[in-house]
Amino acid sequence: MGCNQIALNKSPDSIQRLVQESLVDGVLSADTSIAVTLGRSRTLSVWDIATSKLLHQWSDDDFEQANYLLALSGNKQYLLAAGKISISMFNLETGKLVIRWPAQGFNPDASITSLFLSQTGSTILVGMSDGSITVIQQSSMTMSRFKQHSAAVNHIELSNFEQQVLSTGLDGEVHIWSNYSGELINSFSLPQRITSVTYDEANSRLFIADALDNNAIIDSQTALPVSQLDYLERYRYFRQALLINNADNLITATSKQTVIYWDALTGKELFDFDITAYNAGTTVLSMRVQPNGKLLTLSSDGTLEVWRL
Repeated sequence: MGCNQIALNKSPDSIQRLVQESLVDGVLSADTSIAVTLGRSRTLSVWDIATSKLLHQWSDDDFEQANYLLALSGNKQYLLAAGKISISMFNLETGKLVIRWPAQGFNPDASITSLFLSQTGSTILVGMSDGSITVIQQSSMTMSRFKQHSAAVNHIELSNFEQQVLSTGLDGEVHIWSNYSGELINSFSLPQRITSVTYDEANSRLFIADALDNNAIIDSQTALPVSQLDYLERYRYFRQALLINNADNLITATSKQTVIYWDALTGKELFDFDITAYNAGTTVLSMRVQPNGKLLTLSSDGTLEVWRL
């Protein structure tokens, strides 16, 4: 009851709705200074969060096909937008198109299902519906393709000084592998499709969860389990996750409006709260911890909210 009471009373420190339409995708920069929104109208917008100023905007007419996915480089210099079979990359200093590239898997009918852009934008990762992943080195314009999953890839990211890739799929597999050779370094699995995954700041702990009740916090070096979340509800799955405070705490966002703050060492829920919803299907698309320690969420309604943890 105590946890529920906290959840009922918790309200955001600030609310800022960037657009008046639902989003197809949205992403926050690592330092929480920039938000990128892709609306149902296919309008792609880049925002300065502190001032609410629109920095760049492109309409549906600026692309050869409709976009569905976004990725932002860690230094905020480059933005990727992907349709089903092609990728557009923009320089955010100039607003100009840098690359437009057709993506392919091993299966000729494969489509793009996930994206990642490295810290400097030099490395592009593209996950496909056939389980393949393409690694593109922008500086040398070299490309390698690896078949890492037996079903669609739904998450990819670089880790450990950009030497390794973390990828997950609808096959329930979680792989850590060399982005140069494709060689597997570590592998984990859950019974159902993976719905959320996150490293801690040092890439030493890994949280994974699937579409049912299965989840674990794992030591990514030894592959040994550290803890598991403790909750009673069945079929409670998580769409987003963040390991913070040297992996002592975990933040998860459910498939609906609820954000939960956990003790990652014991698996106990500390408190939860609901983001502001303007539509029935509102959910968190992106979340980051601000330099002041507060949580910033971007919802599928295009709403930014700041939360005290």
